[in-house]
Amino acid sequence: MEIEKTDCLERIIALPRRQPVAPEGLVEQLTELLKTPWGTMRLRALQALALHDIGVCGGGFLPLDVGEGKTLISALAAYVLDAQRPLLLLPANLIQKTAREFRELSEHWLVPNHIRMMSYQMLGLVQSARDLELYNPDVIIFDESQKTKNRDAAVTRRIERYMDAHPETKVVAMTGTIMRKSLLDFAHVLRWALKDGAPVPLEDSECLMWSMCLDTNIENEFMRVEPGALLELADPRDVESRGELVAARRGFQRRLRETPGVVASALSGTDVGVGLTIRPIVYEVSEEMREHFDVLRNDKVTPNGEELWEAAEVWAHSKQMALGFYQRWTPPAPDEWREARRQWDAFVRSILSTSRTWDSPLHVAQACDAGELPTDKLERWRKVKDTFVPNPVPYWVDDNALKVCADWMARGPGLVWTEHVAFAERLSALTGAKYYGAKGLAADGQFIDDADPNSCVIVSIDANREGRNLQRKWHRNLITSFQEGADVNQQLLGRTHRPGQTKDVEVDVLVGCREHVRAWSKANAGAFAIRDTVGSQNKLLIANTDEWFDVDEMEEWPGPEWGNCE
Repeated sequence: MEIEKTDCLERIIALPRRQPVAPEGLVEQLTELLKTPWGTMRLRALQALALHDIGVCGGGFLPLDVGEGKTLISALAAYVLDAQRPLLLLPANLIQKTAREFRELSEHWLVPNHIRMMSYQMLGLVQSARDLELYNPDVIIFDESQKTKNRDAAVTRRIERYMDAHPETKVVAMTGTIMRKSLLDFAHVLRWALKDGAPVPLEDSECLMWSMCLDTNIENEFMRVEPGALLELADPRDVESRGELVAARRGFQRRLRETPGVVASALSGTDVGVGLTIRPIVYEVSEEMREHFDVLRNDKVTPNGEELWEAAEVWAHSKQMALGFYQRWTPPAPDEWREARRQWDAFVRSILSTSRTWDSPLHVAQACDAGELPTDKLERWRKVKDTFVPNPVPYWVDDNALKVCADWMARGPGLVWTEHVAFAERLSALTGAKYYGAKGLAADGQFIDDADPNSCVIVSIDANREGRNLQRKWHRNLITSFQEGADVNQQLLGRTHRPGQTKDVEVDVLVGCREHVRAWSKANAGAFAIRDTVGSQNKLLIANTDEWFDVDEMEEWPGPEWGNCE
């Protein structure tokens, strides 16, 4: 099977092209138009080009690196589009920071004072299902638009329904991590922003075919679609030297980046002006934990006796165990409760995977109550649901990883990035360092931006990997649980490796189990695919990683934590 020549492909080929650089004089012209009479700031070249295209195209798709000034673009986009009811969607933990920055920027720029901010998390709640219709925004600005990549999520479904009902709505989508795994991560957002000018198919079925050709990882490699007519976008020299698939990816990349309304960072990435080194710190787990790993690998049973059915569950438990602990419900759940929950969860997943009407577990339950779906699994679950309340308690087996972290922290100021709250809190208790968790706040209410730069601090990856400007305070990083997504690592590394940093950035990574190494391998593979497909340069690919090893080398290491059982 191969990509066929369709009317939509012909439309995409015929779209105008332009070089992705700001024309001479544009920065000065737009700075003068958009600044206040007393403003002293100046637009950057990419900011000027983005605002120009937003005005000309009536929207924009902006895959810009961290540190390229997306906040100012989001502040001025509503002015450029003469928005009457602008809505800025952004992660909840960035609302406080963005509001403060808007106030500061308004001293220099014509920032509208009627921009409504709403978090993706709030819009995804059941009680917010009608909020878009009630506010009726004429311009929607997405900050960190990758939050809408999952089209099965409630928040994305609500946006999609609104865009279907109000296709004239202007959209500006900004992201530093355009793609995680697939073209399907962003194609729908690109269509919202550029309408018929989007360089992707307008029909989902054709877009799926493109993804089964261009994506790096597909579920069944035998189902991969040959480039076929997509090669009309490719450079013949790439076909000859790199093969049809890579040539097709690079052809799409050029088509995307040269489309009016798409403003992207340079292919080489943002020039930060300082180095970036990423090193592994390999450590051993205790003998007791190694025994638990042996049972997990062989029997798929956790130290708590819980049977695991999904590979993702084994992955998650392994990462916890490598850090010295596991979660156990105290007391354990009754068998009847566990089985009823498992069946209901499976039913909900099956419905949401195909439905364009219901977009959350609560909606599925309401449909069951209305007689629109079978009720047996819901009734069984409701009968036992309130008979047990899970109380997950971290149970500690060893402190090897904690000691490695404490030793690292003793060598100077830096950021310790954590995935697990239990580990962060125990490390904080051990070292006395503050932990900045949800919304970037410590237990005493201090915001991460106000933390002492002469100390080590512990930070949540989920809460602080986006939107934090930490480059003027720290240059040392320790990642306790490396993430397999190239996009997540791009955001995390961009907190300190960004414009304004004056020292070479150092990143150390704890490696204590097979999943840690495979996360590194997956993230790098994803970074290469993203670079070839959309032209976004990932920091993993520009870093000095000479001290790293590959998965094949790890396969020879003894011990069940590395996947080598007796």
